[in-house]
Amino acid sequence: MKNATLRTVFLSWFLTGLAAEAPAQESSSGIPPAQILGGAVQPPHTSPVLLFEAVQGAGLDGPRPPGMAAAPVLPFIPRLRQHRDSRPLPSLPLVSLDRAPGDMPYRNDHVRLPLGDLETLQRSARPFVPSVGYSGPGDTVEGFARLAVREPQVYVRAFSRVVDARNGFTDGSGDDVPFEYRRNQQQLVLGWTPTPAFELFGVFVRDEIDDDATPSANLDNVETDRLIGRTGFEYREGLWFFDRVRGEVRFRSAERTNNNFDVRDFVFQPGARRTQVENERQFVDGRLFGDFAQGDFQHRFGIDWIVEHRDGSRFADLDPRSPQPVLDGLSAPLFPDISITEIGPTWEGAFSFSEDDHVRLGASYRHVRANADNLDEAGDGPFALLAPGVPSTAINLYEFYYGDTEVEQTDHLVNARVVYQRELADDRLTLFGELARIDRAADSKERFWAGLAPAANASSRLVGNPELEPERHYQVALGFDFDGPDWISFGRARRTGETILTGAWSVAGALRFSRVHDFITRDRARLQAGVLQDDRALIFRNVDVNMVTAELDALWNVTPNLSARANLVYSFAENESDDRPLYGIAPLEANLLIDYSDQLGTVGTWSVGGKLRLVADQTRVDDDPATGAGFDEGETDGFAVLDLYTGAQIYDRVALRVGVENVFDETYQEHVARSTLDSIQRRRINAPGRSVFVRGIITF
Repeated sequence: MKNATLRTVFLSWFLTGLAAEAPAQESSSGIPPAQILGGAVQPPHTSPVLLFEAVQGAGLDGPRPPGMAAAPVLPFIPRLRQHRDSRPLPSLPLVSLDRAPGDMPYRNDHVRLPLGDLETLQRSARPFVPSVGYSGPGDTVEGFARLAVREPQVYVRAFSRVVDARNGFTDGSGDDVPFEYRRNQQQLVLGWTPTPAFELFGVFVRDEIDDDATPSANLDNVETDRLIGRTGFEYREGLWFFDRVRGEVRFRSAERTNNNFDVRDFVFQPGARRTQVENERQFVDGRLFGDFAQGDFQHRFGIDWIVEHRDGSRFADLDPRSPQPVLDGLSAPLFPDISITEIGPTWEGAFSFSEDDHVRLGASYRHVRANADNLDEAGDGPFALLAPGVPSTAINLYEFYYGDTEVEQTDHLVNARVVYQRELADDRLTLFGELARIDRAADSKERFWAGLAPAANASSRLVGNPELEPERHYQVALGFDFDGPDWISFGRARRTGETILTGAWSVAGALRFSRVHDFITRDRARLQAGVLQDDRALIFRNVDVNMVTAELDALWNVTPNLSARANLVYSFAENESDDRPLYGIAPLEANLLIDYSDQLGTVGTWSVGGKLRLVADQTRVDDDPATGAGFDEGETDGFAVLDLYTGAQIYDRVALRVGVENVFDETYQEHVARSTLDSIQRRRINAPGRSVFVRGIITF
C-alpha cells in the first residue's frame, strides 16, 4: 500500500483513540483527514497528496488489528465543509507530539517536525504513558497521560490533558500579544469483545476551555464546554447476506460564552457596549452499513444521517456606562432555534481489474431539511428596530435583505466519486486518478445567521440566507507515489551497506481541480442580484468558483543516520462570478526538513534536526468591502522561519525533546491564521517570535 509513511502515522493515530470526533470526513475540495481530525475546517492549504485511498488488496477499509474497531471507518463520499469557522480551539487530537506543547493558533505550518525519538514512546503498548511539556508562547505548561488496559474480552484506554497558558507572547518585533487560556480534556475508550466476531465500543470526550483570549476579534472565548460521545458495534461473522455489519452513533454538544469584558478590560468609548454571546449547538449523527462480496467485487450499503440543533443569542448593556456588566438587552437572536436534518443511503464498492489495477467508487443521496423557529423575537431598547417601523426579528432581517423568504427549506444532494489506482515498477510506483461530484448544503450559520444591528451600524449586521442553493463540486485529480527499492519510512531504510542510500527515497505529488457551482460565499450587501440593500452588511450568496491545489512531497534517507524532506504546496481559488480572488487562500509554501539520528551507546537513540519554512507573498486577496467580500485583511509579506530541535530516548522508556522555534526572531503574520469571521472588525495577529519548548515522555 502506497503513501506508507503518511498512512501508517494516520492509522496509528486512529488506533490510539485520538480520532473519536471524526465519523464523517469533512473536507474542502481536498482537505486531508488528518487535518480534519485536528479540527480545521479550512486549513491554510488543501493537501491532495494525502487524500487518495489505496484500494490495493485490502479493498474497502484496509487491514485493522483485532480489538481496534473504535477507530472510525471514514465514508468514501466526504462531507464537505467549506468555510473557516470561528470555533474555539479544536477538541481533538488531545495531544500532538510533533509540535510544541499547547495550542498555537497564530502559526499554521503545513508540515510539522518528525516525531523522531518520541515516536517509539508514543506508540508504546505499555499501560501508562505520561508526558509533560513547556512552551515559551504563553508560558504554556502542558500535562498529558494515557492509560491502557487490555484483557481478553475488554479493553480500556483513558487520556487526559491539561494546558495552562497565562502570560501572552511577544512577536519578532518585541510587541506583546495577549494570549492566554486554560484547558482540561479527558477521553475514555471502552471496548467489549465477547467473541472474535463481535465488538461493542464507546468513546467519550470532555473538553473545557476557559478565558481564551482572542486578540484577533472583538470577543474572547470566555467559556467553552464540549461533550462528545460515540458508541457502536461491529459484527464480522455474517448476517443475512452481509459479511460484516457495523453501526455507530455520535453525539456532540457544545456550550460557549463569548464576551468583551471578562478576559479583556472593557473601556468605554462612544458606541461601545459590553456584549455577550451565548451559543448552544448539538449534533447527533451516525452510520449503519453492511459489507459483502460478489466474487472480487466488494460492496458496502448503508445509511448516513446527521441532525443538528443550534440556538444562540447576543446580549448587551442597555446602559453602557454602567460600572458593572448588566446584560439587560437582547441585541440579536443570532441563531434562532435552528434545526437541520440530513439523511440518505450510500453505496461504496471496490474491485481490481488485475493485480495492479484497482478501483474504488461510491454514490450517495442525502435529503436535507432545514428550519428555524424563533423568528419573531425582537431586540430591546436601541436594538428594537431594524429600520423605521420594522421590528428587529430574524424573519424581518431575511426579508429586508433578500425579499419574500421561505425559511423552511429542502435540498437534495447527489454525490458520486471514483478513484482509479495503477501499480507499476514492482508496486513501487502508484498512479492515482479521481473524478467526483460532491454536493454540500448550506450550514446553520450560512442559512439562518441573524446578527442584527441598528440602522446606523448596518455594516455590522450578519445576515444568513435561508434560500441558498447547495454547492455542487465537480472535481478531477491526478497523483503519483513513487518509492525507492530500499524505502521504508522517513528515518527508516533497508540496510544495504552503502554509505549513501541511493534507493531509500519516496516522492509523491498530486494536482486537484474543483469547479464549484453555487459556492456559498460570504459577501457584503451591494444590491447584487437577489440582494435588496446597499449597506455593506455581511451576507451570503451563491457564486461559481474554481479551485486548484497542488503538492509535491520528496523524502530521502540520505544515509543510515541522515534524512531529509522537501514539501511544496500551492492553492489557488477564483470567484468566477465576480471576477476576483476568493478570500482565505494561503500563499505558496515550502518546508525543508533535515534530521540526524544515531545510537546513544547501547541504551537508546538521539537525534538533532531542523525545519526551514518558506512562505511567499500573498497578493491575490479579497480585501475591499466596497467592491468585494473584504474578508482578507490585506496582502501579506513572505517570510522564512527556522526551527531547531534535539532529543533522546533511553531504553524505550524515557524521551526528551528540546527545541527553538523561529530561531531568527522573524516578525511575520500568517495570511490565514486564527481569527473570527463572526465580526466585521478583525485583526491579523503576528506569530510568536523566538521561543523555546521542551517535552518529556515516559512509559510504565
